[in-house]
Amino acid sequence: MSPFLIISIVFSVLYCWLILYFLIGWVKLNRNEPLESGKTKALPFVSVVIPVRNESSHIQDCLRAVIAQNYPKHLFEIIVIDDYSTDDTYALAREIQSDNLLVLNLAKYFGDAAEKVPNKKKAITIGVKNAKGQLIITTDGDCIMDQHWISSMVGYYQQHDYKFITGPVMLSPAKGLLGLFQQIDVINMLGITGGTIANNYPTMCNGANLLYEKKAFLEVDGYKGNTDIPTGDDIFLMQKLEMAFPDSVGFVKNIDACVYSKPESSFADFVAQRVRWTSKSTAFQKRSVTGILMFAYLFNLLILILIPIAFEKFELAWLPLALAFGVKFLMDLSFNVGVTGFFKKRILLLLLPVFEPLHIIYIVCIGVLGLSGKYTWKERKIS
Repeated sequence: MSPFLIISIVFSVLYCWLILYFLIGWVKLNRNEPLESGKTKALPFVSVVIPVRNESSHIQDCLRAVIAQNYPKHLFEIIVIDDYSTDDTYALAREIQSDNLLVLNLAKYFGDAAEKVPNKKKAITIGVKNAKGQLIITTDGDCIMDQHWISSMVGYYQQHDYKFITGPVMLSPAKGLLGLFQQIDVINMLGITGGTIANNYPTMCNGANLLYEKKAFLEVDGYKGNTDIPTGDDIFLMQKLEMAFPDSVGFVKNIDACVYSKPESSFADFVAQRVRWTSKSTAFQKRSVTGILMFAYLFNLLILILIPIAFEKFELAWLPLALAFGVKFLMDLSFNVGVTGFFKKRILLLLLPVFEPLHIIYIVCIGVLGLSGKYTWKERKIS
């Protein structure tokens, strides 16, 4: 047996175990669990915190969607914190007429000194400190949501009493190969998020749809300890709260709790976004999470390495590649059947034969670029 085949077998078995672990967790979650807030407990006051930068094309639609929530109007507020936008985001947010809307300008807190650096964690912290709510819900300025969003998130909180809750995020509408690739990629990340949380080992979440207790945020000193890392306002906070309050993280597997955002329209913006997401991976408090990401990277890299080896002249030279790629495709297909079904997007499975090779290249390339920590996001250069 060739060493390449032995390596392929080992990695393939481990990959099977990993995807089965995600899938079992996803299946364990109660799908569309009825989330009726206020049935057994008094409804809490909620503060929706929205940090924004250069969202002039989306901010008013986002605010109108939040204002239109069916949660009692006197029991929630909206706090927008503008992070030195170079467009009309701040002015457009202030145009929206609502008694429960507060629009803040980060420049009034930090002056010109913070204009060139990433400030999302500062913006959220300012929002939380100004919040009147017992519960904080965060989203992004380019998101919209169904009118049941707040009620669903609060209903899940009241039923389970978690300190930190994350909900589903969907990219829509997705058009063209790039848009559809982003859509299925985010759906996969959503599935891993829910699956690992259900297995009581949370590994990721999305800051576009979070709920947590203000008291818990303050007890762990918010982002203290990772403020120098440009990204990770979602995952680092989740990890801090999970370590401080074990078994306190939940996932809402209910489509009413979903928020919707648009995919990146250009390849350059897509790469910059993914590099931004990846750049925080080496700073996770749980080293085992970094280990999982490293294994996934190495498995995809192995498949690329095995391609030229498959054309060598020794016997069964093609077998290591066929085994590794075949296992990856079948396991990814199995996982996606369940996760895409939640979003009623199983038609995306027809594109999986096209996306799988692209995904392997994408993982390997973004993994390398992410280690550099250099990217441009919303007209701000990070290095």
